[in-house]
Amino acid sequence: MMALRRRTRLLSLTCANVLLPIALLVFASGFFPFKPLLPGPAVFEGDEKEQEIWVSGQPEAVFDRVVFMVVDALRSDFVYGYNSGFEFTQR
Repeated sequence: MMALRRRTRLLSLTCANVLLPIALLVFASGFFPFKPLLPGPAVFEGDEKEQEIWVSGQPEAVFDRVVFMVVDALRSDFVYGYNSGFEFTQR
């Protein structure tokens, strides 16, 4: 019985160690897709009026503002707990 448990555990660990790199490669291929490098210089392709504006100066802006968002994931129960060590923050 003990040998069977040991063999099952060893087989489980071996399967996990084989499947882990495969899972990592599948995740990375989906999360970081390949973007082909486009040859040639970057050019503005629009109608003739837009191209004239581009040649004479900058084209008209598409957006009028930029929004930067910061997400803080520090939990309040971690900061305000009794043994947290954040005495200055708790005052």
